Amino acid sequence: MKICREQIITIALSLLDREGLEGVTLRKVAAQLHVHAGALYWHVQNKQELLDELANALLSPYFVQWEGRTPEQPWSKWLQATCEHLREAMLSHREGARVIAGAGLGRAVQLAQLMELIVQSLMSAGFSLRQAFLTCSTALSYVYGFVIEEQAAPTNASIKQARSSEETLISKIQHEKRIHHYTTEMDFRAGLELILEGAKQQLQK
Repeated sequence: MKICREQIITIALSLLDREGLEGVTLRKVAAQLHVHAGALYWHVQNKQELLDELANALLSPYFVQWEGRTPEQPWSKWLQATCEHLREAMLSHREGARVIAGAGLGRAVQLAQLMELIVQSLMSAGFSLRQAFLTCSTALSYVYGFVIEEQAAPTNASIKQARSSEETLISKIQHEKRIHHYTTEMDFRAGLELILEGAKQQLQK
């Protein structure tokens, strides 16, 4: 049976949604395609290459036509929108954040292009190459970490601990979120704004 890269990616995405990242293996993809695992090596040599291809598949629908900052756009607004769009891409599939955060830039070309687009857009706003790179990597690391936590299912132990620790800092934070109706989206944007404000201060030096 002749197989193509698109078939491999489609099967891998279905495994990701059904079983999570640990369930995505070349052996399982091959079994779904009714071939030996060795038949996949023409397209992907190992699991890391398969995950890099998954990162491309997750990002492409959201960023293949994403444009850099225009001269009239405030860089902070553009970067905020870009990070929010990245979060949407990660949330589109189970454990999408772990897939993208662990991708290698050599094969995950869509991620590499996104990072280049961010750096170029920041430099067009007056950032030095060093400032643009640090702002880009810091903002992306924030998005990765936030969404990894967002997508992580609570364990029975963590639920039990939360219920038995009503006076802990975490419980107080959760209580404040409830009474002020803070949403996950609001938390994400508030944290991102802290990073952007810090970048603004660096740009002014």
